Amino acid sequence: MSTKDTTLAIVGRPNVGKSTLFNRLLKEKKSIVDDTPGVTRDRLYADIDWNGRNITIIDTGGLVEGFYEKTKIPDEITNEVRKQVLQAAENSDFIIFLVDGTCGVTSQDQKIATSLRKIKNKKRIFLAVNKIDTEKQSNLVNEFYSLGFGEPYPISALSGSSALADILDEVSKHSKNGKQEVSNAIKVSIVGKPNVGKSSILNVLMGEERSIVTPIAGTTRDCIDAEISIEKDNFILIDTAGLRRKSKISTNIERYATMRSINAIEKSDVALLVIDATEGVSDQDQKIASVVKKRHKASVIIINKWDLIKNKTSATLNQYEEMILTKLHFVNYSLVLFTSAIEKKNITKIWSVVKEAYSKYLKRISTGQLNKAIEEIILITPPPTKKGKQLKIYYATQTDISPPEFVFFVNNSDTVSPQYERFLEKELRKKFDFAGTPLKFVFRSKKK
Repeated sequence: MSTKDTTLAIVGRPNVGKSTLFNRLLKEKKSIVDDTPGVTRDRLYADIDWNGRNITIIDTGGLVEGFYEKTKIPDEITNEVRKQVLQAAENSDFIIFLVDGTCGVTSQDQKIATSLRKIKNKKRIFLAVNKIDTEKQSNLVNEFYSLGFGEPYPISALSGSSALADILDEVSKHSKNGKQEVSNAIKVSIVGKPNVGKSSILNVLMGEERSIVTPIAGTTRDCIDAEISIEKDNFILIDTAGLRRKSKISTNIERYATMRSINAIEKSDVALLVIDATEGVSDQDQKIASVVKKRHKASVIIINKWDLIKNKTSATLNQYEEMILTKLHFVNYSLVLFTSAIEKKNITKIWSVVKEAYSKYLKRISTGQLNKAIEEIILITPPPTKKGKQLKIYYATQTDISPPEFVFFVNNSDTVSPQYERFLEKELRKKFDFAGTPLKFVFRSKKK
């Protein structure tokens, strides 16, 4: 997404249909939708094309005052959400102030209106009355004139409406021509269990508070995309919800968030697996790493909160890295970086480490180099024998990248054991630098 386009922020109290409207405009489920107020907490950005014009839509969390009784959302999170929403409103070009027509004007609507009136002269604010799904409900909009934003727009986020098109027509008059360019950015997912510092890392990298950070585990629910350019390199960072164990996923909302995080890994090129240095590698960390492995993504292990490790010596870092890679042996090819998001130590090094992992993810080895290396490996350690039949490798070639994939043509693929496949991978990694990326091996039987 690109914030250079005209921006349109959707604001309002919880459960008026902001995320439903956001998803309708995108024509896909990017924001979590549930009947529970307070589901969306962070700012979500996405680009749409309306009549050949580019518009960046911003979905925000529900604005509430203090403790919200129905969902028991603590003041700490409520205050962080308010900061996010007001920042989105201040930075956007246009605002849709969304209200629920079936509830009438509430005290929360009035308080939000008071806040928005302070910036009314700086930007156009559209008062959209949602949940007007039938013609009979159109008279429900009348009382919303009292909020002081002119004629309300009766809309249905669920099924669409002509009034919604009217709003987009007005916004598009000030938007850029042309279709969006295809991004060549490196897509990076930031994954890990709840409360390990993913959002803190994202905020330091972006230089602004894009994702809500509190000590309460599970604060981030949606996946937050942020695009940034560093020295001519483009990155899209995806801060994902904390991936919990299935036994601890207590609500539909958390289940949606977990599925969204797995999809974010699927769409990324490089996964940053964030681990809490004070807790070490947990079973959940291992399960998350296995998701990254199964999706064949390049990976970097971020050991965060390193500042909290006391009495460190020069050997502590090496010992800790060895311990981490041993416990995460199935992704032990990952690059490792020790960070402190609170003290902002080593955070900017993430860019260079991501670039290194991504370059290996795209690496190609010529057929000549590959077969020369295999001949040397076989000469020192001949292939094993299985049921009296010795494995023979005739030749190999690289057939793909992202990740690198190698096809081995052999006399009998059934004689290839998992142990020998791991041995080959280990030896090829010694000869060619593939740090940070998984490798895929395919064995095909071929008569000589």
